Amino acid sequence: MAICAYCKKEMTIVKGCTFSRVKIEGKIYQRDSSYSDRGKKCHDCGISNGQRQYHHFGCDMERCPKCDGQFAFCDCDKTKLLK
Repeated sequence: MAICAYCKKEMTIVKGCTFSRVKIEGKIYQRDSSYSDRGKKCHDCGISNGQRQYHHFGCDMERCPKCDGQFAFCDCDKTKLLK
């Protein structure tokens, strides 16, 4: 089991995180709601391509809206996720 730290749901069962924005270094950004592997689900958190679903926090496929690096591992100061 992998539980999202924010929405508290099992990542492989629930279709996307409910937190759509993130505060990074004082500025609010829209989170990545895409998954580029057409017709398949994200291997890490289960969201589907083209369904406007947000990756669960900690998913290794989400891109950072500020630096475009891996959101879970980039050096941007992610203060908190917002609904």
